Amino acid sequence: MRKFFMFAIVVLLIIGCSPKEKGTEQKLMESLTSKEKTDSILVPEQEPKVEKPTDLTEEKVEENVIVDEASLWSSYRSAKAAVKEAESNYEKQAKCLLEAAGYAKDLQRFDIEAWQYNNAGFVLIEGFKDKTDYINVMNKLNSLKLKSEITQYRKEARILLNKEKEMLSQAISYLAQAKQIDGNLEKSSRTTTIASNITFVNDVLNFLDVEDTE
Repeated sequence: MRKFFMFAIVVLLIIGCSPKEKGTEQKLMESLTSKEKTDSILVPEQEPKVEKPTDLTEEKVEENVIVDEASLWSSYRSAKAAVKEAESNYEKQAKCLLEAAGYAKDLQRFDIEAWQYNNAGFVLIEGFKDKTDYINVMNKLNSLKLKSEITQYRKEARILLNKEKEMLSQAISYLAQAKQIDGNLEKSSRTTTIASNITFVNDVLNFLDVEDTE
């Protein structure tokens, strides 16, 4: 009887506890499963966004190129206009022509760039001639007949011309740049013009460097 009573109590305990334990176990499993699912979700790092080229962006690039080119031409024309405004100011004219040469280079118009360097040299040649009265000095020297007069006037001429020698030294540097650029281009009238200006400057510099020994 006692054994039967103990057996009945055990059965009742099992029957009373099983649903609760089963429910608890199920919740635990669900919790574990839920945690496992959460942990298994990988959050990828955000990749940097790369803007894919579109017809619109290509149009903007082309538009910017056109605008930049137009701006460069405008700046070039302004520099050329400034040359005319600086009439008789030879150094300023040369400076404006060098600016024009820079814009021509940016436009990849190397033929125009060469011309502007030539022109910068040329205006300094003109400045030298103007400030020293070069034409009249040379005409007078060539008109003299007596050797003693020629020797004496050469000395006077050299003193006068040497006062503006720096203009020729600057001019030859610009002309050398023009020649270098022109050397990469097809020969044209520009080539002979540059060569002619270089020859003139070199002839005058040689004249100034020679000392009379007679």
